[in-house]
Amino acid sequence: MLRRTIQFASLILLATCAGTAEMPEAPRVTMPAADAAWTFDTISAELADTSCPAGTAAVPSVPLAITAQAIDLGPADDVARRLPEGAVFAGGWELTADNASFGGLSDLAVDTDGDLLAVVDDGAFVRIGMADGAPDGSGDLTYMLGEDGQLLQGKSMGDAEGLVVRNSLAIVSFERTHRISAFALETCGAAAREAPISRLPSTYAGRLIDENRGAEALAITPEGNILFGYETVERGRSPIGAVTGLNSAGWTDEMAPNPAGYAFVGFDAARIGDTDETFWLFRSYDPIRGNRNVVSWQDGAKAIELTRPLAVDNYEGITVQDLGNGVARVWIISDDNFNPQQRTLLLAFDIAVTSE
Repeated sequence: MLRRTIQFASLILLATCAGTAEMPEAPRVTMPAADAAWTFDTISAELADTSCPAGTAAVPSVPLAITAQAIDLGPADDVARRLPEGAVFAGGWELTADNASFGGLSDLAVDTDGDLLAVVDDGAFVRIGMADGAPDGSGDLTYMLGEDGQLLQGKSMGDAEGLVVRNSLAIVSFERTHRISAFALETCGAAAREAPISRLPSTYAGRLIDENRGAEALAITPEGNILFGYETVERGRSPIGAVTGLNSAGWTDEMAPNPAGYAFVGFDAARIGDTDETFWLFRSYDPIRGNRNVVSWQDGAKAIELTRPLAVDNYEGITVQDLGNGVARVWIISDDNFNPQQRTLLLAFDIAVTSE
């Protein structure tokens, strides 16, 4: 009996050692310089042709009637305490639609027509029509196609989390099958197929990344460099990587400025007037305090903390517009997880960005 116990313990020890073996380290890259030779702009035409090959007829998206119910951010005294100097609440709406596929909105971008474009984390795009700085009730839904022109199937391929728009292309980061791809929506509509840009690292610090803690965050710098951030937390911070060429991406030495206890879910790099600024979005949740979010800028020196009794939910998406006169409009949107107990909330903040 003792011998069997020793043998069993040995097997457990061997299995434990095998399970904790270090994974091959993902490549390291330098943060792209402002004058980097390779940028998204150098390949955008090629990606557009891949996503919408010559002779492809544009296919219309599924129309959506989106109801936008105006909401307050919260009690006036609480709002005043939460907003730092230079930040103003510009509006908020609860969004609903006449289609069961509406929901799960994971990131935002402003398209070339000034509408808001969102990605759905089961493989779709949602356009939210805008007029005079508010949703106008129009919209549409576009299901994502893979490289083969077929619908992306399941979470393993369709878990879209990050989004930016540049040169009329929608650039998307995916979790689970970690990658970044482009879609020529404005040319081909629902016929746009996935044009791969790069696979993304599957390990960090010698450990395999959880499939659901990948590239939640995606940004493109004013110069056209693609940056991505993982929700994975290492010593309280989240790693940031860069794409350095077609199918070439790796980790930089940069980390997101996570507040203590928060995970990194979104960022946007914008040029506001003559100032380059990055806006960050973080989230946290526990059953006692519920959903909590922080929007920060100036490397975390300024922040808006969204906790009860403010209008809270699972905010995952962020995008920034230059309003002129040194003011940025920062939009954030929540992912309702297709859960009837959650909401799709869209908030806007106007933030004065000043040069140092």
